Amino acid sequence: MIPVVTFIMLAACSGNKQNGASESGIASHIAPEKGEKQVEGYVFHDQNRNQEKDEGESGIAGVAVSNGTDVVVTDQQGHYGLPVGDDNPVFVIKPGNWMTPVNSLNLPRFYYLHKPGGSPKNFKYRGVSPTGPLPERVNFPLHRHDESPQFRFAVLGDPQPYSSREVDYFAEDIVSELIASDNLSFGITMGDIVGDTLPLFREVNQAVAQVGIPWYHVMGNHDINYQAASDKMSDETFERVYGPATYAFVYGRAHFIILDDIIHEAKSGSREYVGGLRDDQLKFVKNYLQTVPKDHLIVLNMHIPLAREGDRFRQEDQQRLFDLLGDYPHTLSISAHTHVQDNLFFHRDSSRWRQAKPHHHYNVGTTSGSWWTGIKGETNIPHTMMRDGTPNGYAVLTIRNNDYTIDWKVAGSGSSHRMNIYVPRDLAEGSTADKNFTVNFFNGTQQSRVRYRINKTGQWQSMQKVNRVDPFYAKLNRRWNNFRKLGLRERWKQATEQTGFPLPGEDLPQPQASTHLWTGELPGNLPSGSHTLEVEVSDRYGRTFTGKKVIRIDAQ
Repeated sequence: MIPVVTFIMLAACSGNKQNGASESGIASHIAPEKGEKQVEGYVFHDQNRNQEKDEGESGIAGVAVSNGTDVVVTDQQGHYGLPVGDDNPVFVIKPGNWMTPVNSLNLPRFYYLHKPGGSPKNFKYRGVSPTGPLPERVNFPLHRHDESPQFRFAVLGDPQPYSSREVDYFAEDIVSELIASDNLSFGITMGDIVGDTLPLFREVNQAVAQVGIPWYHVMGNHDINYQAASDKMSDETFERVYGPATYAFVYGRAHFIILDDIIHEAKSGSREYVGGLRDDQLKFVKNYLQTVPKDHLIVLNMHIPLAREGDRFRQEDQQRLFDLLGDYPHTLSISAHTHVQDNLFFHRDSSRWRQAKPHHHYNVGTTSGSWWTGIKGETNIPHTMMRDGTPNGYAVLTIRNNDYTIDWKVAGSGSSHRMNIYVPRDLAEGSTADKNFTVNFFNGTQQSRVRYRINKTGQWQSMQKVNRVDPFYAKLNRRWNNFRKLGLRERWKQATEQTGFPLPGEDLPQPQASTHLWTGELPGNLPSGSHTLEVEVSDRYGRTFTGKKVIRIDAQ
């Protein structure tokens, strides 16, 4: 259900300047300019949660409302006014300790779409139906919601199903775990909700709704309408299902700014895109930040990751975004898209970031791993490891006031599964063969410290951080290459027509260098028999994790 729309005539503001101001000093009303209309209404305390402003239900002062560019803050009566054109979302920015309604699929309903003519009719996937004339009042109901400054939420990267069967993989592998998770306040999916087939939005939403918490969404490059002749029109189906693709909400003392950062080429039918932000989006960020206290945490959420250099993300847009954040010392940005896990730190002496405290950009791994490829396991779901050796799963972030910790949860494994220790087999006593081993600490960063020892009496040795392909993943990839060279894939697929048994998996993609890999060397004098390799990792948050692996040395 969309926010209640009540038809009561209000006196229109005049002129093209701000009219009225909230206690914060930010305008509660911005009058329309030539060719624009005025949308007005109340943000109110919906005490009986019927999404209608009933007699005795008071307005809420100091709540931010936006038209996608401008941001006003409600006055003492909870009233706001904004200009709109012929294609504008109008949305409330959920404040801390309040909550918007959610629909039957736990999708937050915080917006009204003003699109009198509706979406373009030539789109393959349906957009927004014509909304008709602007209502005389657009009200936004909120109800009280106690929120601690310490909370946990889930972050999913790229579910990206291309079929209903892959939706089932996602539901069984990821959603089933989340249902059993305790103390999650909400979830965010970081784009590529589906894989180009936009009607699958509904199946994915039906699955995620089972978790039973509010779920927010970022738009990905596989979620857009490619028939759009402009970037701004490429989100029409997303908008129909989830609302505006750029918006914000507050939980506790953390401000979540959701950004559609896929710049679709302004050519109907083109699938070309680049990471970046339009002027109206950057203006929204600027205007919203004026409402944010400097000691609060700002969490930017986008699909395509920020980049240190190159054209993966338009550098001029990144510079403008960083400039807007210049006075805010507590920031984090999150992306997905690449199907690897990475932690980037932007420093003022080596990037466009200008603060003394580096900016942390977390590129979350994916729920679909390497696009649901790999051999199916005992659950008949692919063991879909990512190209950097990270098993598929999801992230859980814990916010404490303006600080945070990030954990990567491997799907189908216990919470202690933080690393993969890879040691070659068939090691021989006294052999001069390569005895290097690796540790892939899935959410490791440059601040992580990794050491190891052999058996409990051995001395701890430091491991070296390297930027190279994970040898374990490379081994899995070579297996698929051998299948192809021997013709086994083709023979199996041909036999499927007779046997009815499809190939139990698909090729894993080529490896990509891992940014969270450490290497060490086993001692050359290990006697034959079994030994315990113990690994200890200290992460960037000061926590320690251990892993153990039993290795065998053969006698000569």
